[in-house]
Amino acid sequence: METVGTKVAEYSKTEAALAELRKEFTGAKFDVTTKDGMTAARKARHRLRTLRTALEAKRVEIKAPVLQQARAIDSEAARITKEIAALETPIDVQITAHERVEEEKRQAAIKAEQDRLAAEERARKEAEEAKLEAERKRLAAERAELDRRAAEQKAVEEKARLEREEADRRARAKIEADERAARQRIEEAERQARIARETEEAKLKAERDRLDAERRAAEEREHQARLAREREAEEKARAERDRLEAEAEAARQAKLAEEERQRQERLALERRQREEQEAREAVEREARRKAQDRLDAREMLEKFVELYGDIQEFGFVVVAIRTYLQKRAA
Repeated sequence: METVGTKVAEYSKTEAALAELRKEFTGAKFDVTTKDGMTAARKARHRLRTLRTALEAKRVEIKAPVLQQARAIDSEAARITKEIAALETPIDVQITAHERVEEEKRQAAIKAEQDRLAAEERARKEAEEAKLEAERKRLAAERAELDRRAAEQKAVEEKARLEREEADRRARAKIEADERAARQRIEEAERQARIARETEEAKLKAERDRLDAERRAAEEREHQARLAREREAEEKARAERDRLEAEAEAARQAKLAEEERQRQERLALERRQREEQEAREAVEREARRKAQDRLDAREMLEKFVELYGDIQEFGFVVVAIRTYLQKRAA
């Protein structure tokens, strides 16, 4: 191995290339917020990284057969590596900072979407509570209307009862008046004849008994009929209330079940859409990563040929690389 001062001859080409790299990349700034800027920054970083890794390989190769010069080779390689790293690090910092900002934006967007979905869920629950409260008020109003109708029916029946009682009172008054007239006739008849009077009294007593029995029977029939009508009206009103309440409850339950089914369908659809979107994004990221890896590998091979194509020791490697590249281009 030939050395010049503290420089290693095998590194002379690399040193010349390093001077060009200093001119090209010292203080370089890339607009990593744009697609083109990020692509340029990645290519610059890849280019410098390729040179740095190739330099390490070269160092090992040179050092292997000449261990006595290992210290000089290591020192020179470390110096060049440090200078390349000094050029590479600012670019890497730009890329890493932007990627961190993009990741923070993505996480913020995910959280915002989760908050939006939670807010929608709360709003749906509040709307359902409001609907339930309105339904309860409607049922209460219907029950109040049924009670009002029942009260009106009861008032009508009470009025009819009072009218019947008044008719009964008048009938009894008429009977009593008739009885008084009959007694007067009997008293007059007694004055006419005692035997006729006694016979007439017996007839009158029998008539009174018959009339009383008929009156009591009529009153009892009317009383039973009135009770029957009251029971029938009450049973009809109760049956109607039960029917209306059952229909309202069945309608409410059906409505709640339908709303719950629709809500579950919406949630399932949203989950499927999110999963499909995430799957598509994962496939696209993997495709971009593989494409970038292939591009980086191709650039690395081309750079190797560019840097070491004139070195005889790498002749067979350079030929193989060029053959490969030509086949890929074809």
